[in-house]
Amino acid sequence: MTGRAQGAPGVRIPVNGLHLYVEASGPGPGTEPHDRTRPPLLLIHGFTGSTRTWQAHLGPLGQARGLAYAVDLVGHGRSDAPGEPSRYGFASVVEDLLGLMDRLEARVVDVLGYSMGGRVAMHLALAAPGRVRSLIVESASPGIEDPEERARRRAQDEELALLLEREGIRAFVERWESQPLFATQAALDPAVRDAVRADRLSQRPHGLAFALRGLGAGVQQPLWNALGRAAPAGAGARRRERRQVPPPGKAHGCPRARRPRGRGRGRRACRTSRAARGVPVARAGVSGRGGRPVTGRPAGRDFCWEVSEVPVAWKQTRTYQDILYETAEGMAKITINRPEVRNAFRPETVMELMDAFAAARDDGSVGVIILTGAGKEAFCSGGDQRVRGEGGYVGADKIPRLNVLDLQRQIRTLPKPVIAMVAGWCIGGGNVLQLVCDLTIAADNAIFGQTGPQVGSFDGGYGAGLLARTVGQKKAREIWYLCRRYTAQEALQMGLVNAVVPLDQLEEETVRWAKEILAKSPTAIRVLKAAFNADTDGLAGIQELAGNATLLYYLTEEAKEGRNAFLEKRKPDFSRFPRLP
Repeated sequence: MTGRAQGAPGVRIPVNGLHLYVEASGPGPGTEPHDRTRPPLLLIHGFTGSTRTWQAHLGPLGQARGLAYAVDLVGHGRSDAPGEPSRYGFASVVEDLLGLMDRLEARVVDVLGYSMGGRVAMHLALAAPGRVRSLIVESASPGIEDPEERARRRAQDEELALLLEREGIRAFVERWESQPLFATQAALDPAVRDAVRADRLSQRPHGLAFALRGLGAGVQQPLWNALGRAAPAGAGARRRERRQVPPPGKAHGCPRARRPRGRGRGRRACRTSRAARGVPVARAGVSGRGGRPVTGRPAGRDFCWEVSEVPVAWKQTRTYQDILYETAEGMAKITINRPEVRNAFRPETVMELMDAFAAARDDGSVGVIILTGAGKEAFCSGGDQRVRGEGGYVGADKIPRLNVLDLQRQIRTLPKPVIAMVAGWCIGGGNVLQLVCDLTIAADNAIFGQTGPQVGSFDGGYGAGLLARTVGQKKAREIWYLCRRYTAQEALQMGLVNAVVPLDQLEEETVRWAKEILAKSPTAIRVLKAAFNADTDGLAGIQELAGNATLLYYLTEEAKEGRNAFLEKRKPDFSRFPRLP
């Protein structure tokens, strides 16, 4: 299911032994999405809701963002309502949503969750932080902190669940809608009010009962501290730089967002008129039901909770002496770990780097590679002059080498994007290393430059030719002839780097770029990298591009016919393959 066409019909998608119903919306025919860099928006309804909750908003959101999905949670709408209570807990529901994202080929999403869907959305963001870029939770609390209050809430939910099982959906809806929480629904347009009620009456009693017991606010443990730890420091101060998830009915972020007091960093509360946001149920307090606020929040106000990108949990998966190799969420991070010499490389360092890049190339779970240096003081300061001999840099084998040139070619020909994450000194051979990477994100303390003519060296390959292609002939000659130092902003102005961010945001920004790449077609990215290289690398670059074309051809039925005919000792039949213009 692609959902790229506006108004695409919903489908039931098998996930983990049940079917979840999904509706999708994208740009209409002949239109372009406003921002192709954004991942899809995932909409999760509240208790007694369904995809119909978002009926008025799914189309506009899909047009504004490029793609939006609305899903019926287990037990709701047109999704399955299994009889096993365990399928309705937060962990199980999150696992199902992750499986659904896999089926939709949505590696990373923005999430908007309403009420019970907000609670589910928070658990999803905490369980798989690398797959939720940003999160807005509407009319839902991160949890009731008072244990006695939680117990009372569980008892209330159990009473309602028993009512559902004993007397059915109509009796339940009558009692549900009589709560003070929904008093202002009387002011809604009658057609809207009737549609909301019809949606509730269409639900299955046992599905709602299990959802109350498994996803209710009374069973949710408080997430305040977990969400606080998940949000990076200073996130509130950076809100103008982050991409916003539009609330229902709007194609941009809330204009009156503010940071709530006393609840940790990176969260923002928002009070915007219900009419402006178009949420289908009129009055929803912070506590969700009954009009009683939790944790001191004022009842009756809209509550919006945004979690910015959560730090990646890197895991060391290979062991080296001079470098670190870590992986997480489709990324590999390779770190030159010699901060005592500003991450200068020696032959052993380069050999380890080459081994690590080869491992990342062969690892099918890795789509983007990040190259960086340990600490805040240096990315890489080039070759370690202490081990420079007569014919190159001398390692433990006593053989003088210039094998960093092999490393440069390896980075260039690697069929996966490599992002240089640069803090501090990026000088000499270190500057050439970031140059041969596909992209460079620099911290505001980064310093760039070449030192060759000062220390009796030069790089007449990529260091000269590719630098001239990147910043222009005149500027490249200045950099090499004068051996000056250039700030991160100066590097940005000359086109040497792609972006400059504050030092404490460097990894967050680099990971965000990597995740945006991971959401794209890996084959398209692979061939594009080869195409860019073909323009600058002569026959070697053309060979790389041709090799990718051969790979794609091998995957076709036409190529398989030729191979199979040879193995089966018969004449190949290529007549069924079209000769396109």
